[in-house]
Amino acid sequence: MIISDASNIFFGEMLRGVEDVLLPLSYSLTVCSTDEVLEREARYLDLLLQHRVDGIIAAATSQNWSAILEAEAIHMPIVFVDRKFAELAGPYVGVDNEGGAHLGMQYLIQQGYSKIGILAGFQRLSTMRERLHGCQRALQEAGLPIHDEWLITSHLSIEAGKSSMLRLLSQTPRPKAVFVGNNLLLLGALLAIKESGLHCPDEIAIVGFDDHPWAAVATPPVTVVRQPARELGRCAAEMLYTLIDGKQPAEQHLILGCELVVRQSA
Repeated sequence: MIISDASNIFFGEMLRGVEDVLLPLSYSLTVCSTDEVLEREARYLDLLLQHRVDGIIAAATSQNWSAILEAEAIHMPIVFVDRKFAELAGPYVGVDNEGGAHLGMQYLIQQGYSKIGILAGFQRLSTMRERLHGCQRALQEAGLPIHDEWLITSHLSIEAGKSSMLRLLSQTPRPKAVFVGNNLLLLGALLAIKESGLHCPDEIAIVGFDDHPWAAVATPPVTVVRQPARELGRCAAEMLYTLIDGKQPAEQHLILGCELVVRQSA
């Protein structure tokens, strides 16, 4: 399995779902973390092919997979998970990122917020683009403006979340609420709020995408859009095993739903 960040609990939960399916079938799992580095991803793929693994589940970092698979004439079963790219053929399991982000932004609007910023993350990734589209759609439906200066893109890390949130908080005027598109960015954003001496939600409200154990015990507990990470892994593993078994999955393109978990941060 190729993932982008071993430190992100989202991928840890996904791995547990993969193991739920494959370990009882006597398969072992090799995990490769790319850190979103294209060269490392290509190196890991080459390594897995050399070891003649039975199949691969990949959270692809880039569209380079299309060229690699075509050039190498790879016929190994591969299931793509979480991210997708144009012209990237093959079975895929993901979540409704746009719908989930729309839920989160819609909740902020329903709570009476009209000045809303967005920490939109890494726009090269389909997941982050889809979440941004969901936010923008909710704002447009409510007749609210989309302020370019309140929309900040960045890499997906705690440090990036903190610096992006500090940038938002330093603006005049600044947003009264923020939608954060990733759990690492969310943790960084919360650190920035604390460092700035602000209180959530009284002075700045926040809704994040993707749940995390610390989100429920933060002060205050954070409202999030939860995606079914473990189920994502299970579905990808079941799809891969079907391919290894020489059959075609019932669905080549499977999208799972998200849910809004309301707590006290907005």
